[in-house]
Amino acid sequence: MKQVRGISLDLDDTLWAIWPVIDRAETVLHRHISETFPRIGERHDAQDLRRVRNEIHQTRPDLAHDLTESRRVSFEVLLERYGYDPQASHDLMGRFLDLRHDVTLYPDVVPALSALSERFAVVAVSNGNADISRLGIGDYFQGQISASTVGVKKPDRQIFHMACELLEMDPAQVLHVGDHPLEDVIGAQQAGLCAAWVNRNGDDWEYEETPHAEVSDLAQLVRLLDTAT
Repeated sequence: MKQVRGISLDLDDTLWAIWPVIDRAETVLHRHISETFPRIGERHDAQDLRRVRNEIHQTRPDLAHDLTESRRVSFEVLLERYGYDPQASHDLMGRFLDLRHDVTLYPDVVPALSALSERFAVVAVSNGNADISRLGIGDYFQGQISASTVGVKKPDRQIFHMACELLEMDPAQVLHVGDHPLEDVIGAQQAGLCAAWVNRNGDDWEYEETPHAEVSDLAQLVRLLDTAT
């Protein structure tokens, strides 16, 4: 990986654990819904918020790349179903996004971002709707590429190529770092990038294509790049 000059970095489950965040967000938002829209709260628990959102994901493939809009539409569906103003879905989505940004970074993240950003140009690349500027880590990045703005999600090569364009580098000069074997590692490699798998849980690799590197956290990635460049 001596040719690497830039890094594209996944967010959810790479820099923080996402499902505890979503679980908490849905629980807190359900309390608000129960108080503000009691007919919904009487008939649906917090887990139903995710079920309805998953139904939208299945029935609206045109929204598959936009988690914010698919979640908002799920709120709209519930509001309409129980006789409330569907426009309130925008407020509910705003509240959900506030909660969704209440993340706990893995302890290795900030030191690693500091070290990496001193040596490489770094860009965030995510299928999710986290905004790095709302998380206190935006200064470590040159920018952010999200599926909602590109119109496709990883592993589509277009999203990786847009990251390379933002970095003004050829794909071979960019290392993509992420937790998902298909969306991050194989997707990036098929787009011509190098790829490092962040395997925090010690999972087995189950695919024929193998990552250029495997690390247990970002601290190990920093050490690996120190020896490789």
